[in-house]
Parts: sequence; structure tokens; C-alpha cells
Amino acid sequence: MSAALIIGAGDATGGAIARAFAAEGYTSCVNRRPRHADKLEELAASICDAGHKAQAYPADARDEEAMIALVDAIERDVGPIEVAVFNIGANVNFSITETSAQVYRKV
Repeated sequence: MSAALIIGAGDATGGAIARAFAAEGYTSCVNRRPRHADKLEELAASICDAGHKAQAYPADARDEEAMIALVDAIERDVGPIEVAVFNIGANVNFSITETSAQVYRKV
């Protein structure tokens, strides 16, 4: 089974990307921060309700160890990750030369 990992699977673009890959036969492995786990579960359930495959994997993309564990879990539970989409952002508009550590962590 082929997995599509969507990091930043939110209510708009990320969710639409997850639905599109699921419709093409991938298992959409949707990810966003743990504080949004309920919305993540809703997204996965809506994809499954449409007759496709999806699994929710809450984890913080800013945490390297969490991302390693995420990839390991998907490849163990679903199969090899064929597609990865990195769709995170916090709508903060700073030049890279003006970005503080605090803003980097937020984004």
C-alpha cells in the first residue's frame, strides 16, 4: 500500500491535498499538531467516509524526534511513503534575515 504523508493537513489546503491523494488510491497519512488532534481525526474520518483510506498522525513538525517517530509509524502501519507534502505555516510574513528564533519556532 502506498502512503502519502501530508504534514500540515489543516482545514483548507492541506485537507484538500489529503483528499486528492486518497482519491488517487494512496492512504493519506494526515498530520498536524497534537492540539488539533480532534480536527485531524475528523479529516481522516471524512476521507474514509468518502470510500478512501486515511489515518491521522498528530505530531509537532517542529520536533525532529517526533517527525522521525511519525515516519517510522507510517512505514510500519501503512507502508512506504511514496509522497510527502510539507504544508505548514502560520501566516507570518518576515524576511528570513529578520526572523527571530521565536518566530521560527512559531512558524
